[in-house]
Amino acid sequence: MRRRQLIDTALRLFAERGLEKTTIKAIAEAAGVAQGLIYHYFPSKEALFFAVLDEHGFLPQLREILGAPHDRPVREVLAEIAVRYYTLLREKEAFLTVVMREALVNPGVQARLERLTREAVALLVRYLAARIAAGELRPHHPEVVALMLLSSVFMLHIGGMPVERVYDLVDVVLEGIVGQRAETR
Repeated sequence: MRRRQLIDTALRLFAERGLEKTTIKAIAEAAGVAQGLIYHYFPSKEALFFAVLDEHGFLPQLREILGAPHDRPVREVLAEIAVRYYTLLREKEAFLTVVMREALVNPGVQARLERLTREAVALLVRYLAARIAAGELRPHHPEVVALMLLSSVFMLHIGGMPVERVYDLVDVVLEGIVGQRAETR
């Protein structure tokens, strides 16, 4: 309970002030705890920042969505993934700005972000491969589709597009953009 409170408080302060300007003392004061308690859970401010990344990033939601039984149509699952990722990007935009800025200058943050991205892609690849094996999707390169879906949702967010565009994105991913006449080679 306390660990979660510290992570949530740190998220708010990191989003407001940035990593560099947020001190352990400020986090402790905002959480109403002694600084020593923070160090009980996290050996450093960077470790606390990583915990915020791990718990407030998209990976926990992706695990939840893909951990459910695969009895729903793939279009529905991919739409849920896209909408929830888009929504998270919107809700945590200030923190996302801090993360992106830190990833440019802090190799530790960059490495953690790359690891989280690889894990998210791997989860989605396993799901897509299972849907190929079940015959719901035609054979394709699931890693390309996973990267395309996640990066395209990110770009929709950056471009300020409405959330409804994620449904169009899922349609394009599943249906492609080639017309019947253009399919002949």
